[in-house]
Amino acid sequence: MPSPVRLLNIDISGLMGFNMIRTDSGKRRLFATLVGLSALLMLAVACGSDNGGSDGVGSGGDGSARQVVDNGRTYTIEDIQATGAKTPKEYDVSDLPGATGAWNALLERKEYEVRFYGSHADAVEMGTSWAESVTGEDAQVVGDDVQWEEGAKDRRQCNRSVAHSGCNYTARYGDFVILGNMILMCEGPNSEEALKVCDVMIERFS
Repeated sequence: MPSPVRLLNIDISGLMGFNMIRTDSGKRRLFATLVGLSALLMLAVACGSDNGGSDGVGSGGDGSARQVVDNGRTYTIEDIQATGAKTPKEYDVSDLPGATGAWNALLERKEYEVRFYGSHADAVEMGTSWAESVTGEDAQVVGDDVQWEEGAKDRRQCNRSVAHSGCNYTARYGDFVILGNMILMCEGPNSEEALKVCDVMIERFS
């Protein structure tokens, strides 16, 4: 008669010491159990990292804010000022379709442009293409292709390849976020860095 197989219960919460099953089939069952537990732990961590903040804004894979979020809120310039940002310039939005207001803002030595619309749908439908035209590597910030002249000089910056050379104008704002009824354009040399700058302000909304 074969010797009895000795088993010890596995403590799932701590995975503390255990005696291995002295059969090949027992080892396979133990390995499968551990693999299953590892998968569950990985799933729990992934789900936990996707939780949104107070404004329903979560993080993307690179730690940046999701770019389009309808959190049901209607933002005003007072919300921007409440973050500690300075708002030195208000733009005339007569020629900016659908916009109810637009401001230049400064927070932690970074510049922003904030555009407000009547609703989230208006911001998406009427504001997206206008924000895209002045952000990122393909932005039109000088010349006849600039769609909206009001505040145009604030949306560009001078880059000189060598000392005393002429200006190579590029977009100040590397990307933007649509949050509720607001489009938030954020300073940065590229999309990844700009969205991190967006996060700095977004995390301060109460």
